[in-house]
Amino acid sequence: MLEPTSVHHVPDAISRGQRPGDVRRVNRATALELLRERPQGRAELARAMGLSKAALGGLISDLTLEGLVLEHPPTAIARGRHPAPLQVNARRFSVLGIHLVPHGLEVGLYDALGTQQEVLYAPSQIGEGFERVLSQVIETSHALMIRAKKLRIGQVIALTIATPGPLDSQRGVVLGAPKFPDLNGMNLKHRLEQALNLPVRLERDVNAAAMGHLRQTKASSFVYILITGPGIGASVVINRTVYRGTHGFAGEFGHISLDPKGIACPCGNRGCLERYASSEAIENQYKKRNRKTLSIAEMTQRAREGNPQAQAVFDEAGTAIGLAAVTLVNLFDPSQLVLASSGTSFTDLLIPSLKRQLAKHAYPYLNLGAQLNIENVTLEHPVAPGAAECVLEAIYQGEIAIPKSNTEVVMG
Repeated sequence: MLEPTSVHHVPDAISRGQRPGDVRRVNRATALELLRERPQGRAELARAMGLSKAALGGLISDLTLEGLVLEHPPTAIARGRHPAPLQVNARRFSVLGIHLVPHGLEVGLYDALGTQQEVLYAPSQIGEGFERVLSQVIETSHALMIRAKKLRIGQVIALTIATPGPLDSQRGVVLGAPKFPDLNGMNLKHRLEQALNLPVRLERDVNAAAMGHLRQTKASSFVYILITGPGIGASVVINRTVYRGTHGFAGEFGHISLDPKGIACPCGNRGCLERYASSEAIENQYKKRNRKTLSIAEMTQRAREGNPQAQAVFDEAGTAIGLAAVTLVNLFDPSQLVLASSGTSFTDLLIPSLKRQLAKHAYPYLNLGAQLNIENVTLEHPVAPGAAECVLEAIYQGEIAIPKSNTEVVMG
């Protein structure tokens, strides 16, 4: 079985018997992760890492020579000097975080701290074939790579592209996205590496969003549910690691069947959750009931204004998600359930009916469902920033090397 993938985890303290190279890698990753959180003085950082000042001094010397860490001169005070603050050099390099789904393409440019600098949106070219879809991703990525140079935030050195699953992240192949057949069986990672001459990571969109959320929360175990245009996915986070399952398919939440005789799904099953509670499903249900076509954004606005027809459709979608979420809650006992949507933020409208289902069916005799903390993510585009966090973690963990010059990119 595949091991869970660590997400934003400061490495454990060095244990005896580690090889020198391992010790250096762990210390380096720990120092950079701590300094990403906030600038610190040498003494404070040494205490946090459990290192002597001499050991830390050598490490900081290497990081400053590489341009990864900046050390500002100490400021004078009445007595003595303030410790010189160390911080990550946000302009040492930049990365791309990409979200590719049937309804569109988002490519974001992020500095070394994960701060978004610019973002571009484009059509996904769904239905035009893999080569056209790939060309759109390459063209949009190239535009931001050029933009990074003009902004002087350091060259783009790597990227993560997040897509619907299921996929094989190790080989970089999209195995069978039912709603995006252009990608099926294609080695997206290899083709992008060839075209852009950059290290590329492939990740499920919901896992990327969950990894971004981990930088914003202290929760150790939670389930992150992401609703996109045609689909719904879940990322199960246990002890701050994403659980992937034996074949890397864990989290195909949208394909939990609520009704074996229900609506046919492109995956080959019937009654799948995403046929009742995705953005497209909510739009279709409203049209069926009211004989009027509204976008999810228009429906959201009407529901917030108190329109009973719009509210009823969101209430039914929340009920469907709640019924499916009962299984996740009973299996994993998370401390938190996180709801997010891509494009228009509407998941707060689902929470009341979702809570009713959890209270009724998730360990009702212990009242756990009713007590479960449910968090609503208001960020309308959570995946691309999360994709940037995926590749930044790989860089800081030493899995992707940082080039020493403006022209050298080291594949990792």
